[in-house]
Amino acid sequence: MNIHKTLIIFFLFAHLAVVAQPPEATTTQPSNKATIKGQIIDADTKQHMEYANISLFNPQDSSLVTGSITDVQGEFVIRKINFGTYYAEANFIGFNKLRINNIRINSSNREIDLGVIELQPSTQEIGTVSVVADRSRVQYKIDKKVVNVSQDINAAGGTAVDVLENTPSVEVDIEGNVSLRGSSSFTVLIDGKPSVLEGSDALRQLPASVIENIEIITNPSAKYDPDGMAGIINIVMKKNVLSGFNGIINAMVGTRDKYRTDLTLNYKTKKSNLFFGADFNDETFYGSGNSYRETYLTDTTRYLISDGNRDFGRSGHRFKGGVDLYLTDLSTLTLSGTYGEYGRKRGGTSRLHEYTAPANEEIFSIEDENSKREGTYVSTNINFQQKFDESGKHKLDALFYYSNSVGDDYEYEDEFYTDSNYQRTEGYLARIKTLEEEDEDEYRIELDYTRPVGDDGRFEAGFQSRIDREYESYSFNDWDNDLNDYVDNPEFSSSQNFKRDIVAGYSTFANKVGSFSYQLGLRGEYTNRSIAHEKAERPAEINRFDLFPTLHFSYEFLNRLQLMTSYSRRIDRPNGRDLDPFPNYYNRYTIRYGNPELEPEYTDSYELGIMKNYGKSFISLEGFYRVTNNLITQVTELGDDGIFYINTENLNNDYSLGSEIMGNLNIKDWLIFNGSFSLYRYRIEGEVLGESIDRKSTNYTGRLNTTVKLNPNSRIQMTGYYRGPSVSAQGDRSDFFFTNLSYRQDLLKKKLTATLSLRDVFGTMKFERTSSGVDFSDRFKRERESQVVTLTLSYKLNNFKLDRGSNGNGVREMDFDDGGF
Repeated sequence: MNIHKTLIIFFLFAHLAVVAQPPEATTTQPSNKATIKGQIIDADTKQHMEYANISLFNPQDSSLVTGSITDVQGEFVIRKINFGTYYAEANFIGFNKLRINNIRINSSNREIDLGVIELQPSTQEIGTVSVVADRSRVQYKIDKKVVNVSQDINAAGGTAVDVLENTPSVEVDIEGNVSLRGSSSFTVLIDGKPSVLEGSDALRQLPASVIENIEIITNPSAKYDPDGMAGIINIVMKKNVLSGFNGIINAMVGTRDKYRTDLTLNYKTKKSNLFFGADFNDETFYGSGNSYRETYLTDTTRYLISDGNRDFGRSGHRFKGGVDLYLTDLSTLTLSGTYGEYGRKRGGTSRLHEYTAPANEEIFSIEDENSKREGTYVSTNINFQQKFDESGKHKLDALFYYSNSVGDDYEYEDEFYTDSNYQRTEGYLARIKTLEEEDEDEYRIELDYTRPVGDDGRFEAGFQSRIDREYESYSFNDWDNDLNDYVDNPEFSSSQNFKRDIVAGYSTFANKVGSFSYQLGLRGEYTNRSIAHEKAERPAEINRFDLFPTLHFSYEFLNRLQLMTSYSRRIDRPNGRDLDPFPNYYNRYTIRYGNPELEPEYTDSYELGIMKNYGKSFISLEGFYRVTNNLITQVTELGDDGIFYINTENLNNDYSLGSEIMGNLNIKDWLIFNGSFSLYRYRIEGEVLGESIDRKSTNYTGRLNTTVKLNPNSRIQMTGYYRGPSVSAQGDRSDFFFTNLSYRQDLLKKKLTATLSLRDVFGTMKFERTSSGVDFSDRFKRERESQVVTLTLSYKLNNFKLDRGSNGNGVREMDFDDGGF
């Protein structure tokens, strides 16, 4: 009953915030003063343009009278303007300037609304090729960082992971695993919608060449799902909206079996926009690794030394297409779908030496271990948007989303005896085969309503429903020498059904008072989760209701200094594998099992940031504090049989307190630096197997991206990344460092672009992990393939049209009258 009362009271107040606004206060305005307001958006993407400039000029001598910059909604207000006739210019780096003439202000026309001003990207017709002005690689906005992929030539021919390798707040390890502010728990969205694949898997499948920009949202508002402790990485895909036919073709080839190609096409008319994309990849990454393990059994110590190659590869293809139907000037229906096949392989051959002290046993062997994961995925989106006014601020959005993912995960392990020179002898120590099958369906229904309140306010409310269904089966097979075949081992074979239903409602309210802006939000979610395992007596169920508040504040000083602070509550839900209670056999030394009673992790995230603009450059400083409760911790325990058992428990809490400084410095037109450095104190508290694991570490990362423009058609980019050491519940991780170098050349009047890249120039991409307990100690080293050379070719298929409103100098002009322009 208390939960219901809370929801009713919340939505009553949210409704009253809109429908019961007090009458606007009337003030006595000076007889010769007036106000001009409006909104600036990107003509192509229709996105609000924050920090765009609006300037007011005297037409007699073109002298500057006054001006302003836009807020996060792209809106501006210029106050205390004397009566007279003026012209205004709207401008932003990388866009054509727009001039609005004949703005007349008098006693009967004190409040001028310029409406929605659309700025178009700077384009110049050269045959059929467009030359677009450079934007900053990283743009800083009130609630997110925006990474412009086109400015990162090191990522040419790569994936979204390659773009993120040199992005503030993001870390990428040598296997391409992404973490956000030190956490691998984040949500991946594509064009603001959920991805079929999750986390790093989703980012590895997306070619960098089809991405417009990447948004890093570390403290999302209540409108977004609260999943992911560290926040959201939103991938905004390219979807050209210029009239006619256009597209781009990319192909990449790299040393030692690396191939990738993709295609993006668009055809737009007044009534519709057709888009299609396809990509293919087949890449193998070579590496090596070694490990050293000690286990302590009463009066005997067992040693295991392993050394060998560790390779992994990715392959797959994907097709995506859809259509935007412009039903009316204010209504749009979008239908889109994606189909893909993916494959991942991992494995290698290792030489093993196992012995005990006091010495009474010694074994030499070779282990061939290979795993392969392959499957298909499909998704479909139906979006409908109804605008209630020309500005698009008052609107209703509806979404239906469905996805299905089917995959098989095969693992093969052969370990056979050898002599001390690792020459094979007769007999196997172990020979096993496992198969894990997954079939997952997800349904989503969303309804989002946005309404302006007054001049600067905005109210949002929405409803969401998520339905997840997943079936998993695990089959374990031993080799039978008599049958000369694999046979099922029921001790390790099992299956389970996973069900989760989430119903959510949210509301946010944003407004501005002078230079102070704020946004308040609250989200409520009811979760019903059930896990039915074939060997369990009863299903493991969770029914719970959670509240997720969010707060965002911003204050802008007159000298273009902006102060921002925010708070959000996040959740990380355990997946099916974490919840599976029955053993999962890794090898004859290690067995893993899940915990069906696991509860979600909850994180309280606080941020404070300040940013200063210097023309085309800026510098920002952020502070953050994160507290995670119910921390899901992986625990390694040595059994009486000498086998390591890995389990997960809600055991601990962890704390991160730190800061990040970032700068984008345009030293000269031909020299640009983009760098960041983060430093934070990490602390984990709790117990593992009755032993305290309170640990601390000072973690730090640094990045530097340097671009040198040799001439208008060629440039060089150098990047460097360093990640410092850190601790975990039962171990440590060493630091690592790598550098990349790229050269880009435009050819055939910029129709063709060639990019040559060298990854990990100095071969430093390697790291070490250690873990220990009362009865074991383990060390693992890994080295990734270095000095990889790739060549990427991009060919543009464009049909750009010269804007009829241009005056020939890149400035579009139009007249204003009392009814608009």
